[in-house]
Amino acid sequence: MNCREAQELFGLISDLPDHDPQRKMLEWHILGCEYCAAEYSLWQESIEMIHELPVELSADEAERVNRKVMDRIYAESPWLAPGGEHSKVTNRIRRRVSIWSACFLAVFLCSFLVFLIGGYGQSNDSIKPATGVLKPVVITEDMGSSAEFPIFDLSNVSRGIVEPFVMQMGPAYPQYWMVLSMAGMLLALISYSGIRRARR
Repeated sequence: MNCREAQELFGLISDLPDHDPQRKMLEWHILGCEYCAAEYSLWQESIEMIHELPVELSADEAERVNRKVMDRIYAESPWLAPGGEHSKVTNRIRRRVSIWSACFLAVFLCSFLVFLIGGYGQSNDSIKPATGVLKPVVITEDMGSSAEFPIFDLSNVSRGIVEPFVMQMGPAYPQYWMVLSMAGMLLALISYSGIRRARR
């Protein structure tokens, strides 16, 4: 270790642990070099004098230092500044998300009441679902005779068409609206937590 490297380590020796190899090399260098030993003792005395100086800050000076620090923080991160344009946008978005979640909560409560009062939870054997599929027409001899159209008896012939799959839950059922409103409330809560995280 040369003298220049030793002088660069003067400020770090107090932070280095006792068994650090750089600290050991610096101590050995100070023991062998009179110039670095004198520089190191002078450096230690100056550090002790600096620590012994009474430094008292008045309330105005402390406030000024704090204000400078906060101004620098707000300059680097303008979204943290209170009362800025970003806070107005955030408040507007927060209000819209609150209205959104309140609307979905109202839809959920209304559909839940309709589900309880309307008897949708009971047996629906008497209620035939509106599927939009018409019954097939079968032409027989009983329907009359006409010279213009030939009459065919197709009652014994298989139609060859499979019954379509019909979803029983449609927009007229309250379960549909309950699921949609719960999904909307979940999205509103996720959006609100994202706004709070962006605000921080």
